[in-house]
Amino acid sequence: MHDDAPHFFFSYAPVPPPEGDVDAGPPAADKKVLEFCDDLTRAVISMSGTHAPPSTVRHLDAADRGGPSTVSALHRSRTFVAVITRRYFTDVHCGRQWYAFTHRPQRPQRGALIPVLWTPVPTTARPVVVDLGLPVPDRPATPSYVDRDAAEGYKTGGLSGLRRDSDKPYYDQCVRRIAQCVVQAASRAPEPVPDDAEFAHLDEVPDAFTASSWHPLGIAVLAPDIDHLPPGRRDAKYGREPRDWQPFSDGYGTPLAERTAELARNLGFAPEICTYDEAEPVFLGQRETRRPWVLILDPWILHDPAAAARLRAFDARDLPWVTVLAPLADDPQTRHARGDLEARLRSVLPRRLSGSRPIQRGAMLGRIQNSEAFNSLFMELADTAAQQYLNRVPLRSSTRPSAPTEPPQGDQEAQP
Repeated sequence: MHDDAPHFFFSYAPVPPPEGDVDAGPPAADKKVLEFCDDLTRAVISMSGTHAPPSTVRHLDAADRGGPSTVSALHRSRTFVAVITRRYFTDVHCGRQWYAFTHRPQRPQRGALIPVLWTPVPTTARPVVVDLGLPVPDRPATPSYVDRDAAEGYKTGGLSGLRRDSDKPYYDQCVRRIAQCVVQAASRAPEPVPDDAEFAHLDEVPDAFTASSWHPLGIAVLAPDIDHLPPGRRDAKYGREPRDWQPFSDGYGTPLAERTAELARNLGFAPEICTYDEAEPVFLGQRETRRPWVLILDPWILHDPAAAARLRAFDARDLPWVTVLAPLADDPQTRHARGDLEARLRSVLPRRLSGSRPIQRGAMLGRIQNSEAFNSLFMELADTAAQQYLNRVPLRSSTRPSAPTEPPQGDQEAQP
């Protein structure tokens, strides 16, 4: 390993200065990011035992974002710390840096690309598969201690949230864990390749974030059609196919599935509508899924014993990447039958209901009685399904062994 190679390349998307005020200095948001860079540098120096000055332990990409020093640092840095914000994925320099590091001739070792969550980013705003959990070092290292509340605060609000909430001990624990991962990955880094094998300018490198397409999303509908209604059910809400179901009388005149697909497109998804019959092989494990799913369920279908049995088989499987919404139609007949319909939902989805968050349970039990409530729930739960799906995809960026959240016996600050 070259002694002069930076332990980490610090990649972040700076906040643009106010228009016409180029001499204003870094915005307050950038100052906090730069303070984190200093904190991480000190932790890396402490844990690695290096005597190198801080300026050589890290490369802080700020002044010449595409210039010679950036290019040199991308060739030589042992690890790549990406400070993740929504802006990060729209910054062309960050996209090029990411691509340049992950496509070096000496392929980065597992764990050398270390995403750090600074502020929350919705799944649909992430054009690449990236794990935003708190990094965990590879075995046999014992992960440095992080309090359970610190890990949860990092997950929900990022490092910026921990700083803003004045949780200094929690922030320090997370910084030390990240530093531990940097030191471990840096110790395994391969030697840089000869100069003649390197790119010369960053503008020669593609932006890693522009080539990705929208996130796919399956929308499955389980509802009666007009020719297969439960006994006594009025037909005003139904059409010739299950996907024609319109539970809400809000004047739009379009089926709920089509309106859901339009909403999904606005959120950055590429939706595909199908019936439950078409999606069932995926739900029952007979065909591999290639997307997260939303199942829109009309509780009236559960008057059909065969449909109820199929839902019980669905519920028996562990499918965290499928979210279920069971809106109640807004007609008087449905309002009168609300208690019975909820009881039927409970009988076919016991496993999901027992292991779900309150918002998910409400969506499954028919507590969606207008289009505004449906839209709000869909936006949150579709993103949850997408994240669960992405968690199933093998990640090259970092290693995810399980890590204890309670302090180990003895020394709580184990070295890598």
